[in-house]
Amino acid sequence: MWTDFRGSGQELKEVNSRLAKLYDALETGKLSLDDLAPRIKELKERQDEVSKARILLEAEMELRGARYLDTELVRSYAGDMRALLTEVDITKSKAFLRSFVEKIVIDGTKGTIHYKLPVPAQWPEQEEIRVLPIVPPSGDRGIRTPNLCDANAALSQLSYIPTSIVEIIT
Repeated sequence: MWTDFRGSGQELKEVNSRLAKLYDALETGKLSLDDLAPRIKELKERQDEVSKARILLEAEMELRGARYLDTELVRSYAGDMRALLTEVDITKSKAFLRSFVEKIVIDGTKGTIHYKLPVPAQWPEQEEIRVLPIVPPSGDRGIRTPNLCDANAALSQLSYIPTSIVEIIT
């Protein structure tokens, strides 16, 4: 998933660069609009496709709880892990690795490790944001008063005749 995300970012940069070159050629008069219009249209469509795919990938990663880690941070974690694994005996090292390595797949000369990277405990937990329901409640527990006696009492207080008349003089 991260590979797709990074790839889409690179492709978006390339498309934007090509568009900038075409716009530059158009502005300097090297090529006419008739010559460039089909290519610009094609690149704009590709730019839209890649942007939409990138947004969908971001949403999917957010749903899965995936977080972006920069290379230096991962190297720092790897160094800490190496130090930890060399300090303890082999059984503790194996137990620690099994706590986050899900499986290792060997295919000929290629190996793939499926894991969930352990991250420091001080990272903030995902914040849960609640929203109001889209459909308002209705029926016996809805926006109307569920008890008719309460409703009648409230309405009876509203049903009165004013005792004084206010006259407005214009």
